[in-house]
Amino acid sequence: MGETDAEARLTELQLELPAAPAPVGNYLGAVRTGDLLFLAGAGPQRPNGGFVTGRLGDDLTVEQGYQAARSTSRSRSR
Repeated sequence: MGETDAEARLTELQLELPAAPAPVGNYLGAVRTGDLLFLAGAGPQRPNGGFVTGRLGDDLTVEQGYQAARSTSRSRSR
């Protein structure tokens, strides 16, 4: 999937990614390994500001997991 395809998919899903924050230290905000992306400090947030935590299947349903993933793209813009 190329950059243009990814941007089109984000538009199709009505998702808007916030601008990356300015670095405040010597760390990586994200690391990609194969088809996995590991994020640092950018987890899904609830409307009250708390973070969504738990394990899919144990603490969260699949639908709740989808919603948590969607809220991750919005959590930095607040």
